[in-house]
Amino acid sequence: MGHSRGAQGWNGAGRRRSAALGPAALAAGVALAGALSPLPLQAGDLTQDCHRWASASGNARIAVANQLGADHLLTKNTRLAESDPSKPVELYRFGDLQRLCRGT
Repeated sequence: MGHSRGAQGWNGAGRRRSAALGPAALAAGVALAGALSPLPLQAGDLTQDCHRWASASGNARIAVANQLGADHLLTKNTRLAESDPSKPVELYRFGDLQRLCRGT
């Protein structure tokens, strides 16, 4: 009458048990995530670039801001937007740039 489903991976409530990742699989996932993440810039580069951004004005400030945003993978104001060097447009939010440069 009653069939034992324990061998098939079912728990008593009729739901399938989820397989837990073993330590080796977890370590491999962490290693893969570390390998795929971009290499951080040197701390001196960020400080110097933030000072250049803070002291620049006009098109020069926009160019530095766009480079900072691209280098540090900030979210663009408009997805897939580009900036023409002859007529630059701000691609990244001012607040995001401020947070990036805070404390430098």
